Amino acid sequence: MLFGCKKSETEIVDIGLKYYQTSADFYRIFQVDSIVFNDFTERVDTFQYFIKETILGNYQVENETRTSVLDQKKLKLVDPFWLDNLLWSFQKDNFTVEENKNNVPKIILIFPIKTGISWNSNTRNSLDQEEYTITNLKSETILGNTFNNVITIEKFNETDPLQLNTEIGEEKYAQDVGLIYLYEKRVKRFTTGEVTDIPLDSGFVLTKKIIEYGQQ
Repeated sequence: MLFGCKKSETEIVDIGLKYYQTSADFYRIFQVDSIVFNDFTERVDTFQYFIKETILGNYQVENETRTSVLDQKKLKLVDPFWLDNLLWSFQKDNFTVEENKNNVPKIILIFPIKTGISWNSNTRNSLDQEEYTITNLKSETILGNTFNNVITIEKFNETDPLQLNTEIGEEKYAQDVGLIYLYEKRVKRFTTGEVTDIPLDSGFVLTKKIIEYGQQ
């Protein structure tokens, strides 16, 4: 009798770890556009600048390599030099990605990546619950650059019936790159309800789009 031998193969399941880049010296440059509504001066100001984020590497915590540090620099159109803007840390494992900015840890991604999945981003801090949801997965073109299999995360989306308070926030992540797009709108409208009343807005709208990325 002849017996056929079958090789035992272990299927590798992609849980989406490539959606958050962790390589040392990997950088991303973003174009940032913002609109600021000032209800005190009744002015609406627009700004454009650039942000560069670079992964510096790992550091030790009790002799254990746990967390990478991400350095953010800012470049204004009128300034030829990158200026230090923010420094924060992140930690990634096979279950979550946690970012710690200004001593506030937030869960910004969970694995495995799957559309429709939700989680409380404030699980590891004392802030109110803020539910993040992966809403879709598709190709996206950002400032002329096309990315495949981009996930969109809805961070918050609240608008009252009279549109007096609008809060909208979402992020997009691409494989092998990480964050490629961010949009936040937090605007409150003040009005007396009179016909002749001119409503005043307070708050901001911010858009962050990737323009360059790679290894330094």
